[in-house]
Amino acid sequence: MLIGVTPFYNRERKLLLLKIRQSKVVFPDKRKYKIEYSDEFVDIVLKLLNKDKDQRLGSKNDWEEIIAHPFFADIDKELLLSGKFKPPLVPDVSETGGFDNKYFAAKSTAQDLAETVLPQANLDKLQKNSN
Repeated sequence: MLIGVTPFYNRERKLLLLKIRQSKVVFPDKRKYKIEYSDEFVDIVLKLLNKDKDQRLGSKNDWEEIIAHPFFADIDKELLLSGKFKPPLVPDVSETGGFDNKYFAAKSTAQDLAETVLPQANLDKLQKNSN
């Protein structure tokens, strides 16, 4: 959600599950896609998605281990636990039930939409390399 892509997306359920079990997490190129994310973000994602459940972030000390990660360094833990933490972004939701999508980059051209689908050649490579 933070960078606009999921780490293991695939339309086919079997391939999705295969990617979850076997694929490495790959982050999109910052310059090519004009996005920003920190080293702390990469680190926490990799630790939360560790294939070894005994080494996964939170496996030893539950939520306390997760909230102690440097990614959450700027969050006041006391305010969070007391329920008084103010989120940095509150979407504008109108009285009529509409949703303000100004915080989302909408894909609008056919080329943009085509780039969101994994080409068959890459799918074949993925299946070949996972065997």
